[in-house]
Amino acid sequence: MSAISRARTVFDSRLSTEFSKKQRRTLLAWVLLAPGVAIWLVYRGVPFFWNLYLTFFEMSYTGETTFVGLENYAMLLQDDVLLTAIFNTFVFFAAVPVAVAIALGLALLLNKEFLGAEVFRGVLFMPYITMMVAIAVMWSYIYKTDNGVFNFVLTQLSVVDAAIPWLGDSFWARIAVMVVYVWKTVGFYMVILLAGLQDVPKQVYEVASIDGAGRVEKFLYLTLPLLKPTLGICAIIGLINSFQLFDLVMVLTGTGPGHSTELLITWIYKQAFQFGNFGYAAVLTILLFVIMVALIGVGQHLQNTYT
Repeated sequence: MSAISRARTVFDSRLSTEFSKKQRRTLLAWVLLAPGVAIWLVYRGVPFFWNLYLTFFEMSYTGETTFVGLENYAMLLQDDVLLTAIFNTFVFFAAVPVAVAIALGLALLLNKEFLGAEVFRGVLFMPYITMMVAIAVMWSYIYKTDNGVFNFVLTQLSVVDAAIPWLGDSFWARIAVMVVYVWKTVGFYMVILLAGLQDVPKQVYEVASIDGAGRVEKFLYLTLPLLKPTLGICAIIGLINSFQLFDLVMVLTGTGPGHSTELLITWIYKQAFQFGNFGYAAVLTILLFVIMVALIGVGQHLQNTYT
């Protein structure tokens, strides 16, 4: 027996005599959790409390801090762009139900074995694993007013008489961002919903067919109720993603025209790194955190209520 084996045997024997089985399992759990907890504290916990501390100070680019009390919080009432940023954040979240509905339709079509099904699934999932910056650059060319693909197709089909300023108009700029967001995420939601559909026992549909239920009845009274937990997961993930469209908006529209596509996350960035208001940016970060936690809590409550 090697020295390591003997040492391990002695350690196990002492551990078994000094601790009960439950205590040993608890100790083992904490030992296994320790690396993850340490990483969370370093990269999540400490930055969060530092950010909370910074809300009561103003910090210069050199790192010098000056205590200002609640002045940074008072700036929330004087910020004219804040309401627009919050409004746009919720507007873009409205794209999530659209993406989930399209994904559900695709999942129903691809929830069958046929030649090329896996290829279709892979192709539809590709946009989700593509870098958002590359997607934004590609779509910026598609949305060009003069030589863009969209305007060329629409004018050739006589759908519109004149080219649409996709990125130069407040209304169309919001629509443009939402279209790209739906296009990128629909494949991801499709995979989640496809997994949910495949977990539904086929016997349920067979019994419904024997009882004379048609496709519409099966979808409304079987598929949708059984997919409620999966749909809830899609909604929560979509909520989180809708608050993190920083790269898409910054590259595609630059938060313009004006502040028409400004998001809370982009406004935080501008306050910190363009205007140097690090304290106020910290307050906006806390506001974003509170909104996300509240909405996720509401979403989980609704999911538990209706499932």
